[in-house]
Amino acid sequence: MHSSVIHPIFSKLTGNGRVWIFTANRKLNPEEQLYVRAKFDVFCRDWSAHGSMLKAQFEILFDQLLVLGADEDVEPASGCAIDRSTAIFQAIEQELHLDLFNRLNLFYKNGEEWIMIPMHQLMDAYQKKLISDSTIFFDNSINSLHDFRTRWEVPLSESWLATKIKS
Repeated sequence: MHSSVIHPIFSKLTGNGRVWIFTANRKLNPEEQLYVRAKFDVFCRDWSAHGSMLKAQFEILFDQLLVLGADEDVEPASGCAIDRSTAIFQAIEQELHLDLFNRLNLFYKNGEEWIMIPMHQLMDAYQKKLISDSTIFFDNSINSLHDFRTRWEVPLSESWLATKIKS
């Protein structure tokens, strides 16, 4: 069994909670990152559910992954609150000409570098031995803070992608 990396981000979110991971189709430049961080600083400070403030944090990882976390031990994120978070991701996607909602953009680790690969290229990369069963992938399908912290980085053989290779 793979020993997953425990991610230290979201240190202010100590309880049980949710996470939303969006993969950009390209790296954000430093100016874009400042812009996105500023938008999410305001969003996280003002985000509420049924009149109660949510405890939330936002991170940009590897210049390309936008991750929002909410501590639901403080207050659960309601449907309306989740809709507001989706709306800000949609606005950023439009403003910066990104593709954030394509869940078929995957990331794997090659040495110290993270590489994006579209799902339709996965089998070809596997057959050409660019990736293997032990290649580390981000499992961006997870939605809990606990899973994000403990099993976000997993070998291909232990991820949901394994079924795509074996079929």
